[in-house]
Amino acid sequence: MGMVCLAKGMTASLLAACLLSAGLVPAVWLPTHAAGPPRPAADSLQPAARPATERAHAAGPQDKKHAGPSSGVRYGLVIAGLGGEQKYVDQHLTWARGFFEVLKVEHGFPEDRLYLLVEDPDAAGGPPAVKSTLEEIRAVLAELARLVRPGDDLFVLLIGHGSATGTGPRLNIPGPDLTADTLRDALGEIEARYTVVVNGASSSAPFIDALTGPGRVIVTATKSGAERLSTVFPEHLLDALKAQAGDLDKDGRVSVLESFVYARNKTAEWYDGQGLLATEHALLDDNGDGRGTREPGPGGTDGTLAGRIYFGRGPGGPEAAAGTVTPGGQALQARMEDLRWSIDELRARKEQEDPGEYAARMEEMLIELARVTRQLRELQTPEEQSP
Repeated sequence: MGMVCLAKGMTASLLAACLLSAGLVPAVWLPTHAAGPPRPAADSLQPAARPATERAHAAGPQDKKHAGPSSGVRYGLVIAGLGGEQKYVDQHLTWARGFFEVLKVEHGFPEDRLYLLVEDPDAAGGPPAVKSTLEEIRAVLAELARLVRPGDDLFVLLIGHGSATGTGPRLNIPGPDLTADTLRDALGEIEARYTVVVNGASSSAPFIDALTGPGRVIVTATKSGAERLSTVFPEHLLDALKAQAGDLDKDGRVSVLESFVYARNKTAEWYDGQGLLATEHALLDDNGDGRGTREPGPGGTDGTLAGRIYFGRGPGGPEAAAGTVTPGGQALQARMEDLRWSIDELRARKEQEDPGEYAARMEEMLIELARVTRQLRELQTPEEQSP
């Protein structure tokens, strides 16, 4: 591991950089000031959110300080709503089918844990699909409430046309629409470790306030309900998941944060290339405050949780370092998760901490994180270890 990294008295930046170069901590654990200046508060583009107590109540069983260790089990739900014009019907079906296949083939989701609901199931081709009516959506969500366990992760992707009128935000589907409140209530019954909801529809931003909560990442294609035109964000998000295109840090996996950044940037490039004024501006919320941001990441209000949730498990990442989880490894994984959250919490309080105490505590936790990571790697068999 390079025991020089464990020398006392190193600054937090040098220590983190040393541990990073030794492969014992991921880049996201570099101290905030090493990753650039804080993002301005102006990045938060949502209107005033609901009171915290109301949002916490909406979160249901997921209302907890932080999640426990991952079970490695992931579920995916892809819903494509009404297309209207035939070109949008075809486009939404192509995207929905693409998400189903890329999650299954490239990110290791078992087919029996993937659900595909589309406007015309007969046109879906290979993937098994049902009609995206409110009745079918509720049935699938009820099934997920029975199947999903506290260590499991859930990914929900919405595609189509949305609206945000006085009756509340919604996704247009065959028959009665899927409202944000209906989705919120159903998700509140699912005891997932982390829940990721990507609403790629038009007028999708108000879904953030409805769905935000502990252990949740909410991504929307638009920054307000007033962005009502059809979106291209889902196409670029799909591209981010293909052939690891969105793996920006080249660790063999695509995080939710990486996929968001990739799709956000490619969407902007698409409008520039078409010579059009952008009519969609994606947001991400993962801190439970109901206020999405355009630029999540180090030093910002959002992005920490999204940076730690991966669509699939590839080689080279901190969770992959654990290999196959043994009984002894489960305790180490739980300790690793606690350390990650403690480091995040300390970083968030940096400006309120005594500099000396901050550096000492950061040093202690980074060293322990490195030791736990090394112990997890030592539990791997040689063929499981990353090159």
